[in-house]
Amino acid sequence: MANEKIDFEKSLKQLEEIVSKIENETLPLEESLKLYEEGKKLISTLEKTLKEAEKKIEELQK
Repeated sequence: MANEKIDFEKSLKQLEEIVSKIENETLPLEESLKLYEEGKKLISTLEKTLKEAEKKIEELQK
């Protein structure tokens, strides 16, 4: 579980960095698109992790 937290936190930090770069830097279109795609993948992974955590919590509450 601790490793999952580290991976989640690391992925979240990466996503925050990507968003910051896209919002605050003047980037070439191709680089912006690459960062956007990477961000979408991270979001998908983070959402999956959160859904798994919700499921565990629901099971524990039963």
